[in-house]
Amino acid sequence: MTREVAILSSTVDPASTNIALRLLEMAAWSQGEGFLAYRNLRLVRLDEDLPSASSLENMLSRMGLHPDLVVFACRHKAQKEIPWLGGHFPGTIDESPALSAAAPSALRSYLLNLMKDAPVDLQISAEATHHGPGDMNIPCFFAEIGSSASLWSHAPAGRAVAKAILGLQFIDLPVFLGFGGGHYMHRQTRLMMDSAIAFGHLFSNYQVDSLEIESVDLARRRSNATFAYLDRRSLRSAQRRRLEGILEGLDIPIMREREILDRFSLESSE
Repeated sequence: MTREVAILSSTVDPASTNIALRLLEMAAWSQGEGFLAYRNLRLVRLDEDLPSASSLENMLSRMGLHPDLVVFACRHKAQKEIPWLGGHFPGTIDESPALSAAAPSALRSYLLNLMKDAPVDLQISAEATHHGPGDMNIPCFFAEIGSSASLWSHAPAGRAVAKAILGLQFIDLPVFLGFGGGHYMHRQTRLMMDSAIAFGHLFSNYQVDSLEIESVDLARRRSNATFAYLDRRSLRSAQRRRLEGILEGLDIPIMREREILDRFSLESSE
């Protein structure tokens, strides 16, 4: 069965507008009731910033859309204006954790597509889970261009993201929660490229001290995750022990990088 994908774009976000324009250039879209349609894709334009948008599932339902996946086309802002393309799952783990349903295999497919076609001078990676909306029950991820205003409107960057979205594939894979590393999750990204696994919610070093057993359990459920991976080189020993205790309490097996590469090799999945 073909999966319906809703792509949400914001008219007040230059990167989002860039991605939407490239999507319109690269495919023959037809007009729907409040959206554009191409094959199994539905492009919806909103006049608000996507991270702060709310009641999106109700809005889509009123349009007659019931997607299996939502992709947020968005800009990425950072203090260091790194030329970057990537994506992440939305959610926060503050006083009251709110994590949207993750789309692990879709994010992996998107990143793989970027690796094949993005301009060579752009870094590509998954990011740690951050910002809203944190209430999506439809699996979703953010597809982003970062990190400067000049790149947000850069047509080749927008084209790479648009092509990666158009080429999304859905493959059932083992799903891991990821802990440790910087905001840009380079080690976890490389594991997705080198093995037949996907990652659900990802938490970097600056987030792990805020995690409690309840928020990790929520992340497991919102990711449909079976395993966990710890970027041990980046974590302090006290952080590792605390995470290991939480994961043991939730009966989530932890796998090391070598174990993942051996057990879930790309060759064995073909």
